[in-house]
Parts: sequence; structure tokens; C-alpha cells
Amino acid sequence: MGLTYPIPVIDIFAGPGGLSEGFASLRLSADRPAFDIALSIEKDRFAHATLEHRTFLRHPSRTGDADDYYGSH
Repeated sequence: MGLTYPIPVIDIFAGPGGLSEGFASLRLSADRPAFDIALSIEKDRFAHATLEHRTFLRHPSRTGDADDYYGSH
């Protein structure tokens, strides 16, 4: 049985998201990611704010309009 890509990743105790950034940077080809960051969990409010920002930069189509993001902070 072969792997199905992208492989979902859940990052628990994510901090500012360095591990997720590493997974997100791995690609099978230019338009095909090897991993999909399905969920990142962090309790610290400053690290959480960084996670939100990094997620927006990785997936603007999933997270909404830039005006919405920047207007909420």
C-alpha cells in the first residue's frame, strides 16, 4: 500500500511554528506539497499570533482576505 499525498500533519505544542514551516517547505514538485499542516496547537498567545500569521502566508486562500487578517490584530 502506497502513501497518499499530501500527508496530514498535526503540530501540538507548536511554539511559533518552526516544525510546521519545515514540513510545509517539502514538496514533491513545484505545485505538489508532500505534507499538509492540518492543525497547529499552541497555548502561548504570542506564539499563537505568529502561527496565525505564518498560516496566512502559507495559505491565503484558506484563511481569508489580507484586510481581514490585518484588521483583526
